[in-house]
Amino acid sequence: MSENCLWPRPKLTLFFFLFSLFSCGGYASDKLVIDGSTGVKPLVQSLVNGYKQTQPDIDMEVGSGLNPKSRIQALIDKKIDIAMASHGIDIEHITQLGLEVHRVAKIAVVIGVNSAVDIDNISDRQLCDIYGGKIDNWHNLNGPQLPIVPLLRPFSEVDTEVVSEHIACFSQVQFPSDILTFEKSGQMARAIRQTPGAIGMTTLVRVAQSDGKMRALAINNISPQPANLLSGAYPFTRDSFLITSSAPSAEVAAFLAFVRSEQGAAIITANNAVPAE
Repeated sequence: MSENCLWPRPKLTLFFFLFSLFSCGGYASDKLVIDGSTGVKPLVQSLVNGYKQTQPDIDMEVGSGLNPKSRIQALIDKKIDIAMASHGIDIEHITQLGLEVHRVAKIAVVIGVNSAVDIDNISDRQLCDIYGGKIDNWHNLNGPQLPIVPLLRPFSEVDTEVVSEHIACFSQVQFPSDILTFEKSGQMARAIRQTPGAIGMTTLVRVAQSDGKMRALAINNISPQPANLLSGAYPFTRDSFLITSSAPSAEVAAFLAFVRSEQGAAIITANNAVPAE
């Protein structure tokens, strides 16, 4: 993060050097730091990569993830410049903290499967039966003769929350005690890519970035294509936000302008997301 501090010349006394150091709050850095929701990270990383192509001298870093409380505090403490956030944030409360919320995109939450699973659709009931252990082989759903490996994220996480909100039976499922559960979005996506027969909640952005190793299933014969997201026909969605100071630095403002530009919209669309209006 950049600080508008004038650093002492070598000939200044130690006293003036220390005064300058502490008045700046520490050693200044020109790096623009973004951190927060790991579910939003893949899209933001693509936007950062695209921005760097237009601004090759800028130094930007996308962190490994911060929980909702920590990301806001880090932004207030100026440890990060931009926080990534998703579904269900309290915009009014965040604004009262002197911060500003920028809606970036709408992303489809999908039921993702490993590429070895060659089916295209799943129903509510089939999904609940898979997670409840009643269906344990893809052959039972006209797929390959392959054991099903159900993967889960905690119910406090957005992807599972969205699925539970729109599939009534899912919150009633008695999950096996040994079901594999992943705290972070990236961990879930990696497990689906690497595990034959795997199924789990992920995003269409993760699928787009999987090099063909993951597939997204239609749910009840409705696919997660952009038109269905916009019309509401496919309700499994999460909004993606960037949160900044209400008076962002010139560097942050320039990146936000890129995100909202035609170039930014093209990157968002290429990642199977829908740019915010």
